Amino acid sequence: MDGIEEVVEMKGFWKFFDQLSDIMAALAGVILVFITAAVCYTIGMRYLFTKTTIWIMQTTEYALLWIVFLATTWLLREKGHITTDLIYTHLSDETKRYLDCTMFMIGGLVCAFMVYFGTDYVRECIVKGVTDVRAVTIPKWIIFIIIPVGSIFLTLQFFRMAWGRLHEIKIGR
Repeated sequence: MDGIEEVVEMKGFWKFFDQLSDIMAALAGVILVFITAAVCYTIGMRYLFTKTTIWIMQTTEYALLWIVFLATTWLLREKGHITTDLIYTHLSDETKRYLDCTMFMIGGLVCAFMVYFGTDYVRECIVKGVTDVRAVTIPKWIIFIIIPVGSIFLTLQFFRMAWGRLHEIKIGR
C-alpha cells in the first residue's frame, strides 16, 4: 500500500469517526430532552397529586453520566470546552502549537487510563454480577460501560488533535 492509499483510508476513518461522534452527541441531546421531560413530569406529579415516580431520579443520574461521555468527543472536536486563555493569548503562535500539542497528548494519555480502568471496572462488574439496587435493580456494567467507550473516542480525538499540531509544527505553520 502506498502513501496516498493510506491517507485516503485515514480520511475515510476520520470521516466515519466524526459521523459516529455526531451521532453520539445527538443521542446525548435526546437523552437530555428525555430527562428534562421526566423531571418536569415528576415535579408536576408531586405538586398536583403528591405522588412521585421513584425511578426518575435514579435514571436521571445515570443519564447524566451517559450524556457526558456521549457528547464530550464532539465537544472537544468542535473546540467547545471553556478555556482560560489569559496567558495563552500572549504566547507566540509557535509556543501555542507546542503547548496545544503537549496538552492534547496529556489529555489523550489521561483518557487512555480511563479506558483501561473503566474497562477493568466493567469487567469486574460483569464477572461478580454487581448490581445497583435502588428504585430499579440494574447491572452496574450497563451503567458504566459508557466510560471506557466514551474514553476510547476521547483518546482518539485527543491524539488526532495532537497529531494535527505536530504536523503544523513540522511544516512551520
